[in-house]
Amino acid sequence: MVFSVSSVLSIIALLIVLAISSLYIYLKYVYSYWERHGVKSFAGKIPYGNFEKTIKQKRSVGEVLTDLYRSTTEPFIGFYGPLKPILLIRDPALVRQILIKDFQYFANRGIYSDEKNDPLSAHLFSLDGDKWKKLRYKVSPTFTSGKLKAMFSTLVRCGESLQKVVKSTVEKGEEIDMRELVACFSTNIIASIAFGWDVDAITDSNTPFRKYGRQYFQKSLKNGVRNLAKFVSPKLMHVLRLKAIDADIEEFFFDMIRQTMALRENNNVVRKDFFQLLFQLRNMGSIQSDDDWETKTISDEEKDKNLTINELAATAFIFYAAGFESSSSTVSFCLYELAKNSEMQRIAQRKINAVLERHNGQYTFDAINEMKYLGCCVDETLRKHSPIAMLNREVSQSYKVPGMGLTLETGTAIMVPVYGIHHDEKYYPNPEVFEPNRFSVENAKNKTFVEMPYLPFGDGARNCIGMRLGLMVFKVCLAMLLKEFNYSLGEQHIGKELEYSPTSFVMAPIGTLKLKATYRH
Repeated sequence: MVFSVSSVLSIIALLIVLAISSLYIYLKYVYSYWERHGVKSFAGKIPYGNFEKTIKQKRSVGEVLTDLYRSTTEPFIGFYGPLKPILLIRDPALVRQILIKDFQYFANRGIYSDEKNDPLSAHLFSLDGDKWKKLRYKVSPTFTSGKLKAMFSTLVRCGESLQKVVKSTVEKGEEIDMRELVACFSTNIIASIAFGWDVDAITDSNTPFRKYGRQYFQKSLKNGVRNLAKFVSPKLMHVLRLKAIDADIEEFFFDMIRQTMALRENNNVVRKDFFQLLFQLRNMGSIQSDDDWETKTISDEEKDKNLTINELAATAFIFYAAGFESSSSTVSFCLYELAKNSEMQRIAQRKINAVLERHNGQYTFDAINEMKYLGCCVDETLRKHSPIAMLNREVSQSYKVPGMGLTLETGTAIMVPVYGIHHDEKYYPNPEVFEPNRFSVENAKNKTFVEMPYLPFGDGARNCIGMRLGLMVFKVCLAMLLKEFNYSLGEQHIGKELEYSPTSFVMAPIGTLKLKATYRH
């Protein structure tokens, strides 16, 4: 049978129409999920769902979720990511139910990971099921008080480098890009603790550790789409053949891991850092007591049964990525808020001085923990400028929502809008006002305060495992900067409100965050 050209073209056109029609029908079906299940929801727009403004780089993920949060008073409401129905949980009691009391139904995050093709993506934050449970159990002992005390001197050493740079800018009369400076400080700490490498990103911002950190968090369309897909619609990562980690970043971090392992194994080098604990875990099957940092040599086959090279690398990488971004955001936002309020800044400085006087002027683990007002400043910064705008969970087995007449199917995606909750005046009066005393010891005794939803590190069994180390890093950095210098707003911020970048997945400011520093004495 011979077909004419026009017949072939007609058939092709028909097939295209059928394909487009089928796709449209499928998408309409996906975006009617909540309606079909009798749940109130926001209508999703094909193909964006409710994230059109994010994909078009007009509004960040956190701001979109906050808009949804403020558009209803329901305890929960349905909405849509690209190709995915999601349930937004607004009620704090239900949030606690999901994160803590009924954790067994919501143990998974349901975000992207690919152990085979994207090994650095298969880390503690993204793994689910038994793999997450086993790795969390193995890694948890790395953050005991004894281990943190042993790493403390590294933080102070990096803080001294930070003070020198600020001193230099003061003498030159220049403003400081505080977010970039603290990012370099964080890079120094994490390179040393997590990888055993002493770098100086503060004086050389092009050191590879800083270069690849900047690349990973770069505000770009590619990273924006990739981050949205990772957290909101993981299947899109596979459909679009995207990797969470660029090939050159992956190669760099694996090289660092292999070099550090070879150095320590071949030269019997022992350092009191996070990498040594992972090295110990790989070689011995568990992390030893606080005083025991030694390891032993066993066969590669035995090592892989304890912790594979990919698991070790992914664990070190997420430690780097999470610590890098949270430190640079939290410290710079806190200094920005104190620069806006000179009286709060003076209170923080006086209280830092008082604690240091009791400790002979030395920055020690115990001294930092005694700086209660500084801790309140950090807590309030994490409330007002939550680095992570939402928490992800996925239903791992069919779940009846208590008292709501709703059963959630296995695989249903859940989101808790952290930023929206933290800015709800029902829980935090005058939420846009920076008020450290919200978290004072006196308020902490108040039952109402205890029940207030506060989620910068998540909650329950899947909260941030590095929370204690993170808080210690924030406080050391702030104490060392506030002890020596006063801060005021850079010229670009005077009389203007801070705006969040629509292209950043985390809550980051548009452009730079510049402050002016002067000597206190």
